[in-house]
Amino acid sequence: MSRQIRIWSFADVDRSGKVRWTAHELGCEIEEVRVKLGEQSGEPYRQLNPYGQIPTAELDGQILIESTAICLALAERHPEARLIPEDQASRDRFWQSVNVSVSTLETPVVLYYLSSNGFVDAAWAPLWAKSLEGRLPVFAASMPQDGYICGDFSLADVCAAYVLRIGVQAALLPLEGNLAAYLHRLMDRPAAQAARVFEGLDD
Repeated sequence: MSRQIRIWSFADVDRSGKVRWTAHELGCEIEEVRVKLGEQSGEPYRQLNPYGQIPTAELDGQILIESTAICLALAERHPEARLIPEDQASRDRFWQSVNVSVSTLETPVVLYYLSSNGFVDAAWAPLWAKSLEGRLPVFAASMPQDGYICGDFSLADVCAAYVLRIGVQAALLPLEGNLAAYLHRLMDRPAAQAARVFEGLDD
């Protein structure tokens, strides 16, 4: 399988960051195509992604959409990296964590951040905060004291880190204690640094 990927993105820290980080973990050669805000809603971008969303990726001649799906496609092409755990107990933890990150938390935390920072209607912020207040701290508290979610580093950590980073930057979570230790372990990974996914977290 090819180790080349083209990624259409807005910036370093949008959902494309998950894809960029995963690609760096696998040693992929990355070509980045920056999309200006608003261009994703029209042509020619919608020919690539009819939903008008970021990111989009081209991998092995195929156009792929949805950041987590792209990350999983990368991981499945390179099973030797074990970004998806092999043993059943770890896989169970993996799929649970990925789904909590992506299905339960990602959309509300992103929309809370956008509404709190004037990108969308500010009236939405308290609504999204309400949906997160009983869930995001529980997820943050479940992060391991040592190592990673499934023992070894995996895509579960990439998905969790995206949600937790936004939660910290949106002042929904304090960067302290066990959460700080976990995120700093991820920030120390060379691939995360190359992907620039934690830019501004310690500002």
